[in-house]
Amino acid sequence: MKHNYPNESAEYRRERDALAEEEADLIERVKAVAAKRRQLPPGGMLKEDYTFSRATDDKLGEPVAFSTLFREHDTLLLYNLMFGPSWDNPCPSCTSIVDGLNSVALQVSHDAALVVVAKASAEKLNAWAKGRGWSQIDLVSGIDATYQADYGCQESDERQFGKMNVFKKDADSIFHFWGSEIRSNDIDMVWPYWNLMDLTPHGRPDREDPPQNFTTDAFEKYFGD
Repeated sequence: MKHNYPNESAEYRRERDALAEEEADLIERVKAVAAKRRQLPPGGMLKEDYTFSRATDDKLGEPVAFSTLFREHDTLLLYNLMFGPSWDNPCPSCTSIVDGLNSVALQVSHDAALVVVAKASAEKLNAWAKGRGWSQIDLVSGIDATYQADYGCQESDERQFGKMNVFKKDADSIFHFWGSEIRSNDIDMVWPYWNLMDLTPHGRPDREDPPQNFTTDAFEKYFGD
């Protein structure tokens, strides 16, 4: 299909066509990497059936076993929100990511379970979620669990990291399938804000966090060194 927009120059069309080829190659590369990801051998068996606490109004504080987060699915995507037990506010970047995850949770739920966990208490996480309008996604607190320490989500309860882990369940066991690596930018894959900014003339703004109407003192307190 040929694309030509009103009043565009021949130079623009030539460069845009060349870029379109690179974009197509990138899409194929992303698909190829995803195919390799699907071919990974089974990861380690889940260390334990962690007990979390529900962080939604209807079941606030109710214990929930890790194994039940899958619901009817065999796949669980579990995102760790940077929100420590004594933090004033969660990470602005993580909040931006969960804004996006909440919006697609209904669609994802047809094929896999999608849950957000935080080290903050169920009450604190629930209050924050209501302020952000997170009504579509399952939220749990891991304040009394060792999940975050076991699966690379923290250096300590107060030094949390944003991290996506994916787990696979079969008839008998649960295995770790894939996890984002803290040192890289693979969380970008699930972050609409930066992906959309990449499409703009100016690209990603020259700042580490997305624009928010809040900050968190926890970064200076727990990451200042």
